[in-house]
Amino acid sequence: MKPVTQIIGGLVIALSCATGGYFLGSREAASRLQVGPAAPGNSPALVRRSSSPAVEPAKLRARLDAEKNPLARFKMAEQQLEAWVAKDPRDALNWLASQQSSGRRDEVIRMALKQYSETDAKGAAGWALHNLTGDDLNNTLIAIAENWAHENGGEAAAWFLALPATAERDGAIENMFFAWASNEPAAALAYLDSNAGTGDLTPTLRRAALAGWAKSDPQAAVAASLALSRTSNDTAQFANTLANWATMDLEGSSQWLLANLPAGNERTEAAQELGIIFAQQSPEAGIAWLDKLGAGAERDAAASALVAGWARNSPEEAAKWAAKQSSSKLSGEAISEIVHNFLLKDAAGFQVWRSALPDGPLKNQFNQAAVPGAAGEDK
Repeated sequence: MKPVTQIIGGLVIALSCATGGYFLGSREAASRLQVGPAAPGNSPALVRRSSSPAVEPAKLRARLDAEKNPLARFKMAEQQLEAWVAKDPRDALNWLASQQSSGRRDEVIRMALKQYSETDAKGAAGWALHNLTGDDLNNTLIAIAENWAHENGGEAAAWFLALPATAERDGAIENMFFAWASNEPAAALAYLDSNAGTGDLTPTLRRAALAGWAKSDPQAAVAASLALSRTSNDTAQFANTLANWATMDLEGSSQWLLANLPAGNERTEAAQELGIIFAQQSPEAGIAWLDKLGAGAERDAAASALVAGWARNSPEEAAKWAAKQSSSKLSGEAISEIVHNFLLKDAAGFQVWRSALPDGPLKNQFNQAAVPGAAGEDK
């Protein structure tokens, strides 16, 4: 059984889109960057016209160079940008990259790359690799990879896998497999089975593909994931697939788990994942769901995950429930999560609440978790 803090830390949504999000359970935090940073709220969106007049890049650049006011120059470029990218995307992007760095410039570069990737994903990705770094590169490659996956997943996979291994490349290829399998799960999984080039990334990419499949055909995805998990003795893979279904349909996924799996390690691992999602969506429904689980390790794991996740948003309510319930033994990690978040939110209130606890094992756990040095804490 994984520690509840590891479960919570692992459930990071990498995709924020209509598909409902992809849980990355196996990647290091540095590579779990969210796709597509939101544009600044006060930045006007680039106007996309249904029919833009053709431009001559050389003449446009001459006009831009003649304009000495930087704001007027950039506004002129924006007004012609769609047509400019359609005519010569690299010329437009190179000009943008040469301008003074700003949030608006970076936003317009992202818009131009998005337009470029719709007609030449490989070219857009190549430009990004040579001109962007850090988070900008990571987020841009992910967005391009997703577009490319919908056009030709096999081509996109081969191109990205041929690049030197970097966190940015790995993040892009992982999200590419998610997007590819959302539409063509058989093709994405077959690619992993037949290509040795994926190497050590294979388990991560298989999780991504199964997660994408779970967004379009969840029952088929979890059934396939369960069979694959049993073959490779990887219960976490199945749990991750089920969790992706749960982000869209928590009731259906939790019912499926109890109806299709007997109590055991597979169900316990999955129950932990569902506990976190219940904490995010409805702790009250999660409490009712706990009563359907088998007593012992399974319920203890799910209850610990539920209360730890709950404590992140409502530590006082989570603490009160923890103090009253007696059907599960909460893990030390879950108790520490409650203490940490309760102290951050209301240190004085935590001390009053802890003092009022009756003597017993639970109070001892809270006393041990409230270590000296925590914010506002007096042991």
